[in-house]
This record gives sequence, structure tokens and C-alpha cells, in this order.
Amino acid sequence: MDSNQNQLQELFVDGMSCANCAMGVKKRLEKQGMQSVDVNFATGEVRFENVVAKPLSEVSESIEDLGYTVRMPDAAPDTQKKNF
Repeated sequence: MDSNQNQLQELFVDGMSCANCAMGVKKRLEKQGMQSVDVNFATGEVRFENVVAKPLSEVSESIEDLGYTVRMPDAAPDTQKKNF
């Protein structure tokens, strides 16, 4: 049995702008079997327990299918901001 499957996992999701966005991400993850899902649209943090041991790449793809951009916790944020 994989000891990492019940560990709390974290992703960063860019593009969420309201509580409804966060709720959509939360529902998508719960539908995939994730537990203890916590989504904060203000910070972009998404935490969950991957009890079904689904590959993180598949989890990320399902969130991106909703129209958001997913970053891993160790990935640097997009620093290329447009100056107007």
C-alpha cells in the first residue's frame, strides 16, 4: 500500500476569482474521490487527501478542464506580469 495516498496534497490554481470558482473546483475533486478538500480562491491554494491514489497529473488535468491553470507547490508563480 502506498503510504503517500492519504497524505494531504497541495496545488495552486490560478484564475479563480470568486467563491463559486472555488466551489466548482471542490466539487470536481470530491467527485473524483478526494477527501478533506479545501479550496481558497483568494490565495489559489487547493488542499486535499488523495485517498484513491489518483496521479496528481490527472487531478491537475481535471481542474484545468474547468478553465484554470494549475501549478505544483514547488513551481514558481508566473512572474511575467504585463506593465500597462
